[in-house]
Amino acid sequence: MKKLLIATTAAAGIIATGFGANADASEYNQGVNNTATQAASTDEVYKEFIAAGGTKELWDAIVMPESSGNPNAVNELGYRGLGQTKEAWGTGTVTEQTKGMINYAKERYGSVDAAIQFRLANNWW
Repeated sequence: MKKLLIATTAAAGIIATGFGANADASEYNQGVNNTATQAASTDEVYKEFIAAGGTKELWDAIVMPESSGNPNAVNELGYRGLGQTKEAWGTGTVTEQTKGMINYAKERYGSVDAAIQFRLANNWW
């Protein structure tokens, strides 16, 4: 009786929470679809970033490690945008964020290349 009660309780818990073979497959497929959508979206963001004056080097060395190319990214400390900042340029369009990143790099580090070198050496910028 005790084993039957435990098995029944476990089955009810699985059903109530929506876990099961069908739910797992559905969740997996949703994850695959989200990854494909994110990749397509990242490609569009990259194109807009380049059109706004960003460079492949800036994208690879700063944008991807900081936000994975997500202009709406927000971390647990409240840093946001492509370049993960608390400055106003961390919000807005990809073009606005890109121009803000470039201006920030030049003002703080003297050049975009110097900002990239700092990021590579320190793992933050």
